[in-house]
Amino acid sequence: MLLTIDAGNTRTKWAIFDRHGEITQHGVCMNDQLPSIDLSPESLGYERVIISNVAGKTHALKFEHLLAAHHLPVIWVKASNEACDVINRYAKPETLGTDRWASLIAAWHKKHAACVVVNIGTAVTIDALHGASGSSRQGEFLGGMILPGVNLMQTSLNLGTAQLPANNTVREFSENTPVNIFAKSTAQAIDAGALNAITGAIARMAAALETRCGQTPFIILSGGDAHIIQSYLTDAVTNPTVIVDNLVLKGLYLLDCFNQSELPPQ
Repeated sequence: MLLTIDAGNTRTKWAIFDRHGEITQHGVCMNDQLPSIDLSPESLGYERVIISNVAGKTHALKFEHLLAAHHLPVIWVKASNEACDVINRYAKPETLGTDRWASLIAAWHKKHAACVVVNIGTAVTIDALHGASGSSRQGEFLGGMILPGVNLMQTSLNLGTAQLPANNTVREFSENTPVNIFAKSTAQAIDAGALNAITGAIARMAAALETRCGQTPFIILSGGDAHIIQSYLTDAVTNPTVIVDNLVLKGLYLLDCFNQSELPPQ
């Protein structure tokens, strides 16, 4: 049994995978709640741990404190030139965010085809993945974009402008929140700007990847606001679009299999 941990900018997700790659338990907490979460092997029944942490050294130290007493193998993921049949074309491969790396690996093993891989949370990452030239088996990460998430865009307007009222700058969205690109109030204009910035960036990446590889790419969405973005993305693209829950965690499972030299069959 394997404990996978995805420590993001705001929240930490975890899941237990069995030897067949199925999630048997999972959970999520805000990062500041981590010390109160029971991640002990006695409670969860795991034998080793693999972690993606993009929340910084202080958060990593919290994990070290939680896990040290159990004396089990812990792998801290780092992006590499190649793993799990995915080639990393970042200029400095090791500087790619580990959450992005795990997501790309999970997306390739799900589709084995060109994909725009989108993680939607505090920040939004939009990455391009396609089949490597001369290989029917390998995927190739071409590069991608990072932009603020919906709430971060709203908050930045509150912090950086004097005339926008604070109570209008951060508003919760749902799939049914009406958004008119011809916004007629400040609150609606902020909503329209945030959502169209994200959906527009996804649409542009999908078009660029289709031009590059000559096939219509899938769009794979994951993260806390995936359902919201999907509902607005349907007006911007015709690409097949799917939501994959726990994409980072599934990529961590595959990376652990790779480290154990036991990648599941294609």
